[in-house]
Amino acid sequence: MERTLKSERVAFLDGLRGLAALQVVFLHYVSAFLPVLAMAGLGPADLLASHGWQAAIARSPAVFLINGYSAVYIFFLLSGYVLRRAFARIDGFASGLWRRLVRLGLPASAAVLFAGALLSLDDQAHLHAAALSGSTHWLGILLATPPAPGPVLRDAILNSVLTGYAGANGFPFLRHLIPMPDLLHAFDPPTWTLNVELSGSVLCLGLSYVERRRRVLLPYVIAALALWLGASQWFLFALGYALAGLRRPSPGRLRQGLAILALAAGILLCRLIPPAPILLLHSLLRHQHPPDPFHFSNQVGAILIFLGVLHLPRAQHLLERRLPQFLGRISFSLYLVHFPVMATIGCGVFNLIAPRSGAVPGCLAALIAGLAATLPVAVLFERHVDRLAVRLSRRSPPFLAPVPSELSS
Repeated sequence: MERTLKSERVAFLDGLRGLAALQVVFLHYVSAFLPVLAMAGLGPADLLASHGWQAAIARSPAVFLINGYSAVYIFFLLSGYVLRRAFARIDGFASGLWRRLVRLGLPASAAVLFAGALLSLDDQAHLHAAALSGSTHWLGILLATPPAPGPVLRDAILNSVLTGYAGANGFPFLRHLIPMPDLLHAFDPPTWTLNVELSGSVLCLGLSYVERRRRVLLPYVIAALALWLGASQWFLFALGYALAGLRRPSPGRLRQGLAILALAAGILLCRLIPPAPILLLHSLLRHQHPPDPFHFSNQVGAILIFLGVLHLPRAQHLLERRLPQFLGRISFSLYLVHFPVMATIGCGVFNLIAPRSGAVPGCLAALIAGLAATLPVAVLFERHVDRLAVRLSRRSPPFLAPVPSELSS
């Protein structure tokens, strides 16, 4: 059997997930306090017309360090990859779906309740910060609903995982059946990805069913999905699932050289202004309904980075070091709790520093204070909420058949 399906855990993937989560944190702080640098509320044409050092960095490959857009696509690839092993010994679609609901839903609900509690202490700091930084088209329009108990509970129980948000939904047909709020009304906006994760889990469950029943059909089903889904975020789950079934032979010099090229090309493509080759590829795939060129470029870049890491032992060894592994362990918690801390504590510090010292010192101070508060919260959240979700997701309710514990990975 393939190495990826029989191994208990691939540690470097945890490190990759941890660094991707940190990229998302950096993106949100920069979007809030240095919006031109992160293209927050801007389009590529606006960025091309902008001047100054922020625009210069935003147009350069250095922006990869804060590129949380591509990081989200890496999350989707990782989910498809690890869920193949997780679903390999699951009996029953309902069992697998129940466990994914518990695994995603409990931490998401807890994070939204945490966000509501924190915002109830100060739900105006982010508006003052947006006015100071100029992030009026991003930070200034988020968190649009006051943190009253009713809306917070609805967001925690329903919107964060089950229904998603209008314009950011993993089950597009639900828009015609269930009224759902815009993402601007979310109390913890990063939770928009969890509904997409749930839909990607359903896709992987279906692929797992095909693999168990008619394994010979699996490549054809994945190929059909590629044609049907096109260049979409759901295709990333299917691609990650497919890659998990491929044997990874010991890399020779040529293979490692190709992996380095893929990694470098991926980093260069994960930028805010798509390069000309991506624009050409995007036009050729227009019948596949790709996302806009910006997101398409980041999707292709994320795929190349993922492929490079899978076949480059040196990158894997770096990702298995202590800091990436620590970030990987708390990555889900870090992803869920950092935004409300930024919108309150981070914005409060920015509002104190920026009027006196400028936006850059204000952003750095906000980031330092925000991380100083977020990391301990994420550690506690991982210990008391995330681990609880893992344990509960391993239990089979009486109306479902028992399944193995790997699904909680």
